[in-house]
Amino acid sequence: MIILSSDPYQRMIYEGLFNNEVRRLKYLQLYAQPPSQPSNQVDENALPNQREFTLEELAQYDGSDGRSAYVAVNGIVYDVSLEATWGGGTHFSLYAGRDLTGAFMGCHSGRPEILRNLPQVGVLKP
Repeated sequence: MIILSSDPYQRMIYEGLFNNEVRRLKYLQLYAQPPSQPSNQVDENALPNQREFTLEELAQYDGSDGRSAYVAVNGIVYDVSLEATWGGGTHFSLYAGRDLTGAFMGCHSGRPEILRNLPQVGVLKP
């Protein structure tokens, strides 16, 4: 249409549409790549400096007295400190600083998308 258009204003409109489409395609190519792995699964080899927590170390992060609130689910330690539903380190009678894998599976049916936006701070030592 750009080539066939004899009206300069019409040509400008088509050029603008074309340029917008090119920018959109470049954006999709650069930023819309699917993730190589889901964000809730940690590959320990990919994150060599990932902190490892024992259950005793994890217990120190219970959200009380201004401390951070961490919970472990499926061996991954998440920071729930800024999560509104975890105010004061508690969430529906659950307490931060613990491995909550069983409770998570029972309550949320193990749906990983619930944990997707939580910062991962480490892994739980076996």
